[in-house]
Amino acid sequence: MKRRDFITKAVPTGVAATTLPFLMDGASLKAYASSPLFAQLAAAAQTDRVLVVLFLDGGNDGLNTVIPRNNPAYFNARPNLGIKNSLPINDTLGFHPKMTGFDTLYKDGRIAIVQNVGYERQNRSHFRSTDIWFTASDSTEVLSTGWLGRYLAATHPDYPDVFPDHPLAIQIGSTLSLTFQGPKSQMGLAITDPEQFYNLIQGTDISGGDPPPDTPAGHEVKFIRGVALEAFTYAGPIRDAANNATNQVQYPNLTTGGNLPGQLQIVARMIAGGLTTPVYMVRIGGFDTHANEDTRHPVLLEAVSQSVEAFMQDLKALGVEDRVLIMTMSEFGRRTKENGSKGTDHGSAAPHFLISPKVRGGIYGHDPDFSNVDRSGDFIYQYDFRQIYASILEQWFGVPGDIIKQALLRDFATIPMIESPPVGVDDPAFANGFVLEQNYPNPFNPTTRIFFNTPGGKVRLTIHDESGRIIQTLVNDHVAPGRHEVTFKARNLASGTYFYRLESNGFKQTKAMTLVR
Repeated sequence: MKRRDFITKAVPTGVAATTLPFLMDGASLKAYASSPLFAQLAAAAQTDRVLVVLFLDGGNDGLNTVIPRNNPAYFNARPNLGIKNSLPINDTLGFHPKMTGFDTLYKDGRIAIVQNVGYERQNRSHFRSTDIWFTASDSTEVLSTGWLGRYLAATHPDYPDVFPDHPLAIQIGSTLSLTFQGPKSQMGLAITDPEQFYNLIQGTDISGGDPPPDTPAGHEVKFIRGVALEAFTYAGPIRDAANNATNQVQYPNLTTGGNLPGQLQIVARMIAGGLTTPVYMVRIGGFDTHANEDTRHPVLLEAVSQSVEAFMQDLKALGVEDRVLIMTMSEFGRRTKENGSKGTDHGSAAPHFLISPKVRGGIYGHDPDFSNVDRSGDFIYQYDFRQIYASILEQWFGVPGDIIKQALLRDFATIPMIESPPVGVDDPAFANGFVLEQNYPNPFNPTTRIFFNTPGGKVRLTIHDESGRIIQTLVNDHVAPGRHEVTFKARNLASGTYFYRLESNGFKQTKAMTLVR
């Protein structure tokens, strides 16, 4: 079952026109007839999007990645490890000097930097914190399924009884991570090389003989046979896709931490070669820099930066760049202060990156605040890591709110960092008559108008500050089908960026607006 087949395609018709304003929660709201915009949007092409998860294994030192280059507190905390020649991002921040590739991508508007990402009660164990990131659990709960596994299972409820044409997820490596574990089965495959994978599977007998008994051991045998059958099913399509495309750029010859360039080369070929797999994972290790970070960390950052830059250039040359989003993750950041071994120990919040031509490039969140730390002297997180997950599911894949909640187990405020998916007849928002438009004017002072389309029913429109806290509810009631306008008065709010969020018929969307006093 494909995502586009899973989503209802009916477009509301016969909407009655009305322009009578009425008041709801103190806000003026006008309803309009269905807009000709719908007819235009219906002609737009739907493009299948791909997420590539880049795991920086070991706990990347965020402070020496995105550097508070003019902050004396940073250099006081790191007299030996402080970076003095960073590549300027803005007046206060800079990339590590080895990250020239990221510097280029950022200047092109293709990187969103999310500062201070973490979670409540940070766990500093590599294994436990990695599990928390993979499963999207709270630090106090243990889950056996991964967030991407739950998402893929929710959108493909017949799996693994019915296999889609291509794998749902692929991890480049010898093992599949917990993040792809669904409620009933693993939702993906691990491969090291498409050709080797094909040759290995072709020589495998998966018949299995008689059906396994209905016992715990029999269930294990059934699971193993299922994995073998899945691998056999996908060996040909994976090999064919990889052989259908040729890398168009020279990747760096860097094998540090697990040959990241080689992993990304394979992913680029499979995407461009026609494989419809929506999620990939690649890994680079070595970020547990307790000692000699001044020599180890720059090599790792150079490998990440150059590999990702080459990957993006390759995708562009192959004509698929707009379809791909890279999300970096690492189990935690490092301590604010260096240790006695020219290294840093396990810490808490750190910056993470979203990379694509479709991101709204820039800085999200405040600079590292050395005056606001926990009892260990580490930074207090500003964004829960699951807000990034929710934003990707909502804004990149166009996932309905109920499916996002199944994947993440509860609601998380999103961050409007990604351009909405291409809208067409297969698009879930369009198919259900759901459109949230940019407010006007923007920037504004003190009043602006917010426009949205809905097929009718319960609608909730809220205003949030940068931390995701709701500061005003504009609409929380049933409204008629069609296009609506709500006037927002900023009242006594200070200048800054605010977000408005619409929830309707299981869909959620968030946009940013700027108040200038």
